[in-house]
Amino acid sequence: MAAANHSPSSPYSCAKDSGPVIPTSSLVTFLERVQETAFQTYERSKFDHKDFIDLSLKFDLSTTVKAFDEISKTENGSVSTKDFEEFIGKWFKSAGEDLVYVEPMDFETEPFGFLPKVENPEVRAWALEVHGLWKKLSREVSSSVHDHPELHTLLPLPVPGMIPGSRFREVYYWDSYWVIRGLLASKMHETAKAIVTNLISLLDTYGYVLNGARAYYTNRSQPPLLSAMVYEIYNRTGDADLAKKALPALLKEYQFWNSEIHTMIIHDVENCNHSLNRYYAMWNKPRPEASAIDKRFASKFLNVNEKQKFYRELASTAESGWDFSTRWM
Repeated sequence: MAAANHSPSSPYSCAKDSGPVIPTSSLVTFLERVQETAFQTYERSKFDHKDFIDLSLKFDLSTTVKAFDEISKTENGSVSTKDFEEFIGKWFKSAGEDLVYVEPMDFETEPFGFLPKVENPEVRAWALEVHGLWKKLSREVSSSVHDHPELHTLLPLPVPGMIPGSRFREVYYWDSYWVIRGLLASKMHETAKAIVTNLISLLDTYGYVLNGARAYYTNRSQPPLLSAMVYEIYNRTGDADLAKKALPALLKEYQFWNSEIHTMIIHDVENCNHSLNRYYAMWNKPRPEASAIDKRFASKFLNVNEKQKFYRELASTAESGWDFSTRWM
């Protein structure tokens, strides 16, 4: 899979950003405003931008927006910490409340045949401790998300599954491959299949598996490992029904990654052509989950086209699965 950047011969190499953009929801747009206010209100060391884009509304959007516009502001337009926190407490449910704990359907404290080659008692005890984390990571989407999706950025999913944990409260695409590898080692075959069911649900709804199960991830995917997930489960369980069920979705995903925006032709030194797939997010604005920070990084660009190109490359990097860290600095 090629990176977001491209060769001079690529039809997308012009400076002007002209690729497709999939619009986000009105709720996400509003929560970006809330996030920006949080960024201005709190010290940066105490600020997690994702916490505010993951909030759920207690009331309808228009009423909440009106209340937000009426918050008292100082002469320079800022909001006091007290007023902001009172507003958040009154009008929102906490980030993560739209997911509820559910007991994993096939968890056993020590599964039969668990890691048979691990004989050292200390290592085995540690492995069982790691295995026990499945009970802490099992979640299902709350009934409120299914009944009132307009109040949530979390997307409805049909069955319970596993989340990565910490600030990552929702299902993520390529994380799920490694989650499934671990579940298979833990003999939790049904839970592994449930994760595939959820990802196929996203693919059937949007035409591709989203980066994660949030409304602000609808403009990009992640490394296409769904076929590898199905393969790993089939290899371990021999479940041909799952493979048959997944095949139409896998073909649809193949078509997505071979669509015009994701394919490019590379000419080598011998003038031979090579067709590659690349990560190319359908987005040219700040990423909603990091909007306030992206805007500040983009402030050095003087014109709109440069900013849009920068924003698309940030989102495409996120699509590639390469998380941002100080190793790039």
